[in-house]
Amino acid sequence: MKLLQDCWVSLIALFDAITLNLHEPTSQHAFIANPDGLHSELANDGPTFSPPSRPQEPDELLQCNYTLMGKQWQPCSTNDNRGCWLKGPNGQQFNISTDYETLWPTGVTRKLQSLEMDGVPGISQCPIAPGDSYTYRFNASQYGTSWYHSHYSLQYGDGLAGPLTIHGPSSANYDVAKDPTLMTDWIHRSWFEDFQVELNGAAPFASSILLNGKGSYAGAARQGYKFNTTVERGKKYLMRLINTSVGTTFVFAIDNHNITVMSSDFVPIKPYVTDHVVVGIGSYLLIQYCREVLRLTVPVNNGTAFWMRTIPASGCSNFPLGSTPDERQGILYYKNGTTEYPETGRGGFNITCSDEPYDKLVPVVPWQVPTPPDPNINGTGDRFEVGLDAPAPGQGHPLPNDPFRRWAIGPRPLYLNFSDPTILNLTTTNYKADYVVIPQDVPKGSWIYMIIYGNATGTGAPVGSRLLASVAHPLHLHGHDFVLLSQTATPFNGTIPTLNLNNPPRRDVTLLPANGVIVIAFKADNPGTWLFHCHIANHASSGLAMQILERQGAAKDFYTPALLGEVQKGCTNWDKWFSDPANLWAKNATIFQDDSGI
Repeated sequence: MKLLQDCWVSLIALFDAITLNLHEPTSQHAFIANPDGLHSELANDGPTFSPPSRPQEPDELLQCNYTLMGKQWQPCSTNDNRGCWLKGPNGQQFNISTDYETLWPTGVTRKLQSLEMDGVPGISQCPIAPGDSYTYRFNASQYGTSWYHSHYSLQYGDGLAGPLTIHGPSSANYDVAKDPTLMTDWIHRSWFEDFQVELNGAAPFASSILLNGKGSYAGAARQGYKFNTTVERGKKYLMRLINTSVGTTFVFAIDNHNITVMSSDFVPIKPYVTDHVVVGIGSYLLIQYCREVLRLTVPVNNGTAFWMRTIPASGCSNFPLGSTPDERQGILYYKNGTTEYPETGRGGFNITCSDEPYDKLVPVVPWQVPTPPDPNINGTGDRFEVGLDAPAPGQGHPLPNDPFRRWAIGPRPLYLNFSDPTILNLTTTNYKADYVVIPQDVPKGSWIYMIIYGNATGTGAPVGSRLLASVAHPLHLHGHDFVLLSQTATPFNGTIPTLNLNNPPRRDVTLLPANGVIVIAFKADNPGTWLFHCHIANHASSGLAMQILERQGAAKDFYTPALLGEVQKGCTNWDKWFSDPANLWAKNATIFQDDSGI
């Protein structure tokens, strides 16, 4: 992947893509010509440099190109000041404290909406037919490390995923950046095969753990099957952690080492020090690590080999009780030290299912959130209870008389038609009930507030046809960062929890605690229909998702047929492939899609 001059990212592949949080543009004219001389005169001799967090492989050419800034601008990131990115002739800087929602360097352009690049079959496009391709183009308006993955059914759980880094400043200093580290639960069959277990009311189980694609099924097996990385004593290293699991939250730790957390999802935060981090499904954290000097335990092997641990969080994993795989899935070696297995032990930290501590996730660039106009947050489309729904007679899936209970967060479980994506129906006023479209026709720039709770009664008793269950859910919103105004494990009793409106944590994935409640809000600055779903992949496939249709009028005006040419082409090719019975899984098959589609 190459970062081009205008930071335009293009992915051409047979997979669906992540959503970066792209917002409506502010005019750059006043910025370019502002009287402070931020861009005194556009030129073609500005800085071009290799970012400090570039890939480790020397043949991986990656350049940040700001030639339009002029030669008076220079890169300023150093080992001792990773918060600086570019500095100008009169002391100006683009740095960790810059509000890139309103100000950005020339060369980083912004694009109005990008729903057609969201990669969700049945919502923003049709699936990519075998042999076809789809080009994803989007502008990088945020920076950090994330991941791309297929959104076609359970496909990402079988391996169609990878890391994506957009380079920029950091809120903590480091000497060397390591390549992204992906952790996941893994199954020795296919998640497609085991989805029938989910439909029949049980939880499908994973088989093992992978760390950057490597793992050992039967514990500490042969030495070549552990992920490992080598460091030098005295240096600080940047590590980018991504949880690509189907159903497991991980607690990550390096024995006898401190960890400094500097970013959560795409949001730089004020650094804090810990000895472990909780990495939820779909979440990504930037950490810096170095040797701990205060721990009293004495490492063996002269202190040159340490276990990296990926510990399934208690209450948030999909491994059978008593059969949790070996948590020691990686090794940190020190240069010129041993190459044997470590003999270090795990620290005494808690591994209970949770997010990282709420009060630790303090964004560097603060947001002040307005008080909700309705103090009870009780309007249409404001309150949502997660549970399992039994279908009404004749409304089951995939066959009308199927009795399967499915997870839901909206009025009913989501179930999409791959050939009829919502993006091609933005003029519709009466969407199919299975599409679970939640209209949010609010003024541009206003805030949308939502309460989501898991079990208001705390008893697991049915409410109507919905069965409430004591299960935690990592919830992900496409198209936006949201603010987490409240997060509690206490069952919702109808009273709004105390809201933190002063620079609350900003996420695009957060954990709804079992039996608990969260209150989130986001700014209505990105018209379109945005998926909000559980990132336990089997729950999403079951139907635990809804579409938030944000400012439909603005969306339908923007997404014209001319703009959606590639979407239309992809749907034509999908329909042609799908209409051929020879392409289906079995001769004379009557059922193709048994899950929600996402």
